[in-house]
Amino acid sequence: MERGYRADIDGLRAIAVGLVVLFHLRIPGLEAGFAGVDIFFVVSGYLITGHVLRDIAARRFSFAAFYLRRARRILPALIATIMLSLLAGWLYLAPEFLRQLAKEATHGLLSISNIQYWREADQYFAPSADQLALLHLWSLSVEAQFYLVSPLVLVLLSRTRYVFSAIALTGLLSLLAGLVWLPHDPEAVFFLTPFRVFEFVLGALAIPLEGRLAASSAGRFIAAAAGYVLLIGSLLFIGRFQGAGGIAALPPCLATAAIIAANRPMRLLANPAVLAVGRSSYSLYLVHWPVIFFARFIFGAAAETLGGIAAQLAAMAVLTAVQFVTIEQPLRRLHLAKWKQAAGFAAVIVACVVITYGSFRADGVIARMPADRLALLKLQSFGLEACAKRTDRDCAFGDINGSPSLELTGDSFVQQYVAALDAPLKARALAGHTSTVSGCPVLIGVSLPGPRERQCAEYRDRELERVKQSPANVVVIGQAWQVYVEVSRMRDGLTPAAALAEHVAATIRFLDRPGRRFLVIGAQVRPLGCSFDRLRMLPGPLWHRPPKPCEPLSKNSAVADGGAIDQSLAEALARYANVMLLRPSEVYCDENCPVVQGRVWLFQDAGHFTVAGAERMGERASAIIAKILSGE
Repeated sequence: MERGYRADIDGLRAIAVGLVVLFHLRIPGLEAGFAGVDIFFVVSGYLITGHVLRDIAARRFSFAAFYLRRARRILPALIATIMLSLLAGWLYLAPEFLRQLAKEATHGLLSISNIQYWREADQYFAPSADQLALLHLWSLSVEAQFYLVSPLVLVLLSRTRYVFSAIALTGLLSLLAGLVWLPHDPEAVFFLTPFRVFEFVLGALAIPLEGRLAASSAGRFIAAAAGYVLLIGSLLFIGRFQGAGGIAALPPCLATAAIIAANRPMRLLANPAVLAVGRSSYSLYLVHWPVIFFARFIFGAAAETLGGIAAQLAAMAVLTAVQFVTIEQPLRRLHLAKWKQAAGFAAVIVACVVITYGSFRADGVIARMPADRLALLKLQSFGLEACAKRTDRDCAFGDINGSPSLELTGDSFVQQYVAALDAPLKARALAGHTSTVSGCPVLIGVSLPGPRERQCAEYRDRELERVKQSPANVVVIGQAWQVYVEVSRMRDGLTPAAALAEHVAATIRFLDRPGRRFLVIGAQVRPLGCSFDRLRMLPGPLWHRPPKPCEPLSKNSAVADGGAIDQSLAEALARYANVMLLRPSEVYCDENCPVVQGRVWLFQDAGHFTVAGAERMGERASAIIAKILSGE
C-alpha cells in the first residue's frame, strides 16, 4: 500500500470535475455528467482507506491527526466559498431566497447538506435545483460523513484477518439497500450516505486489486484499458438511467476502481494542463456552481449563450486559481499545535454559523431592501404576506382583534385568498383564520396517495373537527381541484369531477350548523403554458435581469381547463341554500386572464396567485365576498 504521487488519480479528478461543470452548464451530450461525483467518491474511498490502513500498519494512526488533516484539506476553501456565496446573496437575492441560501450555508458548514436536501425534496413548495445556490455541497457532506465514520470502522476491522472481505460485504449491503429502497424514497437513495457507501467501498477494494496487478504489466494494461473503455461507454449511456440509483452509478464506479488499481497513467490525461485541473479540482468544484447560479440569476438567458458560458468558465478559472493558491494550499500545510488547529477551526465554524443561521432566523434580512423594491416584493409574494400572526400552519388575518368570523379550509389553493379577504374583513372588524397544509386535500373521503397520505389524512381529520367547533359563521373551502380530481374515487358511475364534488358536499354537511355560510372557490385559473422563474421574478437589493413576462391566458382556455369541475361543483352544491360558488375563471378574467401587469407578476407559478393576483381577485369578487360576509 505504499503510495507516491499518482498522475492517474489527478487525471480522474480532472475528468470528474470537468463532467460536473459541463453538466451544470447544460452542455449538450453530457447528460451523464452527474457521474463525476461517483468518480470522486471512488477516489476518496481508495485514498482514505489507504491512508488509514498504512498508518495502522505502521502503528502511527491517530484519530486527532486524521481529522485535523481532513479539516485542513476541506474546511478553509469550503468556508470561503460558503461565506462569499452568502455575501453575493446579501447583495442580490430577495429575502425569501437569501433565507434559503442562509439555511443551505448553515447545513453546508455543518456537513449535513445532503440531509437537508433529502428532507426538503418532497415539500410542496420545495425550491428547484436551479434555485439552490449551494446544492453541490450535498456530495461534500456525504464525503465528510464517510470521513467521520470510516477510520473507526477500519481500526476495528484491522484487528481481524478479514479487512477487505468485511469492506466488500458492507459495500454489497449498501448497494442492495439502495436498490430495495429506491421505489420507496429515491431522494434518500440519491442523497444519503448509507446508500452511497458502496462507491467508497469500490475505491477501497482497488487496494488489494492493485497489489495483485502490480507484478503484471499486461494485467495493468488490460485493467486500465478496460476501465477507460467502460468509463467512456457508461458516460455515453447512463444519462437515461440516472433515476435508477446505484445501478446507474455502478459502471463509472467500477471503471474508476479498475483505472486506480491499474496504476497506469494515460498519456492524454497526464499532461500538465489536465493535471493542474486535477490538483485544483476541489476548489473548482466548490466555486463552479455558485458562479453558474449567480450568472443565471443576474443575467438570465444571456448566461446560457456561448459568450455567457465562456465568461462563466473564465470566472471559475480565476476564482479556482485564487482560492487554490491563497487558501486551499497554504492552510493545508498549516503547522500549529493540534489543539490550536482544532480550536481555530471550531471558532471559525461557530462564528460563520452564527452569521448564516442569524440571516435565516431574520427571514432573509428584509432591511436590506430599498423601499421601492420592498413594495414590489410584497406584491409578488404569496398571499400569506397579509397574515397579521403566523406560524408554520396557522395564519390570523383581517382584524385579529375583531369577531372570529371566517375560516379558510383546504390547501395552498385557498391559502392564497388571505390577501383577497384581508381588506374586506378589516373593513367589517372581522377576524379570519386558516391552518392549511400545502398539498393536502381537506375533504371527507379524499386521500392523497404517496408518502404523505397518512400525514395528510391525520391533518384533515384534525382540521375538519377544529373548523366544525369554530365560532366562525363563514367557511371558505378551496382546493387544487384539478389535481385531486385525478385521485378521486369513482362512485356510483359518477365522473371523477362529479365524485369529487360529492366529497365537497359531504364535507359541507359535516361542517354545517344553523347560521353558518359556505363559499366554495372553484377551479383555479392555471397559466400552464407559462415558464415561471420565481427566483428571478422577485427583486433583490441590486439589479438583476427580470424573466420574460408571460402572455395572458385566454379566458376560453381557463374556462375549459376547470369547466368540468366547476359544473360538477355547481350541480352538487345547488341543493344547499347557504352555499355560494365562486368560479375564478369567470371572475378573474376578462377576454384574457393576465399573468403579468406592468412589472408585477400576478401568479407565482402555474397555480398560485401572488398577493397582487389575489388582490385583483378580491376586488373583482367584492360583491360575492360582501354577500357571503353579510349573510344576505
